[in-house]
Amino acid sequence: MPIRRRDLLSVGVALGASAAASACRVPRDTAVTEPVAPTTVPAEPRSSPKPTPTPKAPLASPAALFANSTPAGHLYYGASVPHDRSLPKWESELGQRLAVHRSYFTPQRNETFQLISRCRDDLVRDRLPHVSMKPVGTWEETAFGQWDDWLREILVPLSRLDGPVLFTLHHEPENDAVGVGMMSADFVNMQRHLIEMAAQVATNVVIAPILQHWTFDPLRADRNPAEWIVPEAEVTGLDLYNPWSPTNGKTWRTFASKCDEFRAWVPDTPLVIGEYGCRTDLDNPGLAATWMRDAV
Repeated sequence: MPIRRRDLLSVGVALGASAAASACRVPRDTAVTEPVAPTTVPAEPRSSPKPTPTPKAPLASPAALFANSTPAGHLYYGASVPHDRSLPKWESELGQRLAVHRSYFTPQRNETFQLISRCRDDLVRDRLPHVSMKPVGTWEETAFGQWDDWLREILVPLSRLDGPVLFTLHHEPENDAVGVGMMSADFVNMQRHLIEMAAQVATNVVIAPILQHWTFDPLRADRNPAEWIVPEAEVTGLDLYNPWSPTNGKTWRTFASKCDEFRAWVPDTPLVIGEYGCRTDLDNPGLAATWMRDAV
């Protein structure tokens, strides 16, 4: 069920149009949403009989729709928010909720409980949670079941939540592919093992491997993209940035052109963009925001 990148369907009370946050610390503009003007309904005269209200269908929850298989042409648009910023307050300023909330956690600080709590809160507020964490050990150790108890500490509580969760175990793995047990084949085997575990103990958890676009760039000759693809994954994930900046001399690249290079390798599965962005040009305000709107 491919998601066409040029189509957009507003879901529920509208998708949050906001800056996509990045763990890579690439400067970003904030995408703009037009405020919705409040509608004033004149009060009915007291002498007039009140009509029988027509029942309205409940607003569709992004999480609920995702759980029922996302049709082609649907897009859930969201953001990651700094830990010191209030997400509900920001949503209040936007006048709409985020459809997807992207969050990052680390096992070194024992943030498993925080990950589960974040997912629970997102689902209660009708957001689709997308959470990431790196494994405790190597990819090879994880693939062979050495850290299954730790994985169950994540998956079993997530299985009790009322809605779907996107879970990424080690996003952008290419940066850490060094040493024994940390090769591309180990990463793919780890994802396969995790997908099997989720199918057994947490059927509401969708495993979303997130790779770098650089792996799929035709200019790169030192890496075989096929070695990083997980055929068993229900969705395919990618982090994608415009390499251009006002000072680095690199070619301006559209989101669509880079996405097409990736789709040449993974043409059919629903696409999860974990991070995306474009650097700001102070001499051309709004340029990066336009890049991001064009991506949508």
